[in-house]
Amino acid sequence: MLDWVESLRSLFTTEIDCYKRLLELEGKKRAAIHVADGKTLESLVKESYHIMVEASELERIRMKTIEDVYEKEKFQKDESSITLTHFLNHMDRESNFKLKTFALELKKVVSDLKDAIITNEKLLRTRKEFLQATVDSLQELSREKVYTSHKQPTRRGQSQKGAIILNATA
Repeated sequence: MLDWVESLRSLFTTEIDCYKRLLELEGKKRAAIHVADGKTLESLVKESYHIMVEASELERIRMKTIEDVYEKEKFQKDESSITLTHFLNHMDRESNFKLKTFALELKKVVSDLKDAIITNEKLLRTRKEFLQATVDSLQELSREKVYTSHKQPTRRGQSQKGAIILNATA
């Protein structure tokens, strides 16, 4: 087997593992969002950032390796910039399509990761809207006039809090 195939296979495997770690962290983030654990969510976001930097570097190395394959093997490029899809469609024949399975697995993991990120963003947005509605309701209640036993309307102060019932399961 060609040495560039082994090199790319190794890069694909490392990159897939990296994205799987990100996917696992997104699941942990979802759990932290559900229980409103801000500290855990913050640490998971920081950890995700470091893994994304790693994934970005792996992608850069993979694309550089593919460009090197084109030059070393003197393959003809159709376009000025090489894409992974173009490489797999045209050059993977040299490896008897051994890289295609890795590329498909990478594509699936990245797609799953994208879906998980979108879901978490929606959960965060919903949580934020819920909290904002709660704050708005509390502010509205604090401006309400309250009648005391002396029949004098007063503004609700620090000692007089309005009760608010919220559906926490919404």
